[in-house]
Amino acid sequence: MKKPLVAGRIPPAWHAQLLTLQEETGKSQSELVKEAIGLYLKKTDTESVAAMNRRLKRLEKQYKKLTALI
Repeated sequence: MKKPLVAGRIPPAWHAQLLTLQEETGKSQSELVKEAIGLYLKKTDTESVAAMNRRLKRLEKQYKKLTALI
C-alpha cells in the first residue's frame, strides 16, 4: 500500500532547526517530520527507536576508544 503524501508550510526558523536536526541525526527531513507527527499523535515508530539505539551503541563504542587514548 502506498503511503499518502502530506505537505505544509512551516516558518523559516523551524526549517532551519529541521536542517540542523537532519545534519545531527543523519535522518531525512521526511523521517524527522514523520517522527514529529508520531510524537504529536502519541505513536512511536519502533524501527526509528531501534535505529537510534544502534547509533547510540556505535557512539558509545567510539567514546570508549577515544577515552582509552587519553
